Amino acid sequence: MTTHPLVLLHHAGGSAAFFEPLVKALPPQIDPMPLDLPGRGRRWREAPVTAIDEAIDALLPELSQIRGEFAIFGHSLGAYLGLALAARLEETAAGCRCSLLFASANSSPSAAALPFSGSPLVTTDDEIFEITAKSGGGLSPQILEHPQLRKRTADLLRADFSISESFLSKQRKTVTEADIVVCSGTEDIFTKEQLAPWRRNSTQSTEFHQFPGGHFYPEQNIPALTEVITHRLCPPTPRQGH
Repeated sequence: MTTHPLVLLHHAGGSAAFFEPLVKALPPQIDPMPLDLPGRGRRWREAPVTAIDEAIDALLPELSQIRGEFAIFGHSLGAYLGLALAARLEETAAGCRCSLLFASANSSPSAAALPFSGSPLVTTDDEIFEITAKSGGGLSPQILEHPQLRKRTADLLRADFSISESFLSKQRKTVTEADIVVCSGTEDIFTKEQLAPWRRNSTQSTEFHQFPGGHFYPEQNIPALTEVITHRLCPPTPRQGH
């Protein structure tokens, strides 16, 4: 059976664990590869990266087992990571290329407006949590009320928002040869005017899907999201006439 690799890139302050329900729901012909940025998940011992080029450098070795075409599902910050990663592979003689990018829960780069001024690396914990809330995300009371978790989460959020700021400062006009499928929640903060310009970031096709919910809409829409992903990666074969 031919399998289709699907790289999964998480949101700011998150980890690959976010994708566990989706990974369990995907059909066997899709091979999910949830990746962690340095500093979280199985890479928790590594120092977080703070710039887009560093983030891509950290992710590239994880793709060594892929040959040929693959897809990326990037959620929130992961959408920008996915775009940058796809473009980087097109510039190199790598043995793989991204042919399909699911850009989830984020504004198109050209229409993005960061909810802060200056560097997020110099924000206080309270300030970075406020920035997160303005970006459509939120933090559980268990994190906010636990001193160690609160501090670690704030550090990761500062690093991740710095990656986003780095991407928008240096690579806002990045264009990929991959098709783009834009996925968003109906209650998220991003408007149609912010989502539509994703078309500018691909030389190929762009399509749009909305799901009930907010910034973390995948949590409530696993079956519907799985259907969209599967239809694009494994389209049904037309029946031949007799």
